Amino acid sequence: MTFSSVNRLDLPPLAQGARDKSAAIGERLDLVSHVKVKLTVTLGGAEINLGQLFSLCADEVIALDRGVDAPVDVRLNDKVIARGTLVAVGDQFGVRVSEVLPE
Repeated sequence: MTFSSVNRLDLPPLAQGARDKSAAIGERLDLVSHVKVKLTVTLGGAEINLGQLFSLCADEVIALDRGVDAPVDVRLNDKVIARGTLVAVGDQFGVRVSEVLPE
């Protein structure tokens, strides 16, 4: 049987006034600012039964559970981090962020 040693690591406490996210991250954002993440935008959803799913044809419309003017969700790893509205960016879609959600 092999045993491993575990050493205790004491870290300094965060500053009491570090309520701001940028303050909590500190001045070392440069350490992770190059890391790419994948965002997804959710327009809405629909619930249908399998019979309806398998009978779908081209040109059919599936009604979503959101209104036309409802904001879209911006997600990071399936967690909603912001909301916004769809905009046209040339010949592509974009999202104008209207709200960034707290943690």
